[in-house]
Amino acid sequence: MNTRLMTILAASILIVAVMSGSGCRPDDTTPDGHDTTIVVVDEFPDTLVGVWETDTLSVSTDILLVHREHLSDVFFDYDSDALSGDALRILMEDASYIMETNGFRILVEGHCDERGTIDYNLALGENRALAVYNYLVNYGVDTGRLEYVSYGKERPFDPAHNEQAWGHNRRAHFRVLPGN
Repeated sequence: MNTRLMTILAASILIVAVMSGSGCRPDDTTPDGHDTTIVVVDEFPDTLVGVWETDTLSVSTDILLVHREHLSDVFFDYDSDALSGDALRILMEDASYIMETNGFRILVEGHCDERGTIDYNLALGENRALAVYNYLVNYGVDTGRLEYVSYGKERPFDPAHNEQAWGHNRRAHFRVLPGN
């Protein structure tokens, strides 16, 4: 056999060997013999919903939805991370509710409209989330119950391309997470 054919044959055997020894486990087995369930619910994308109890996850979305209904997002002016009078009033109510009610944590998400670069909007979104975070902490909310993140312009609430939609998208949104 020539060298090229030997190389192709060796590569083929190597590929078959690697593929047969790796890959996903079958759906009917678990890696450690335990039955662990993880649930992601549409109302809480990117969030594992529930409370860990030994090796299982108990889903408790109803209570998280109740908490979410008591919290209001705050909105920002164009190119600004300053909290308006309306935002301060809303945050005072949000902070009071968070402090009076246990059993959940808050992820403050900073969002922007579609105008501007990705980097600029990520920084502005972080400044917006941080402004809300700092207000809540200064009001008395325990920092152990708060986190913040910026999504910039990547997760618009309103996908339209007009002033009204942009106003909806310039916001700090509260995502309710399980925990204390």
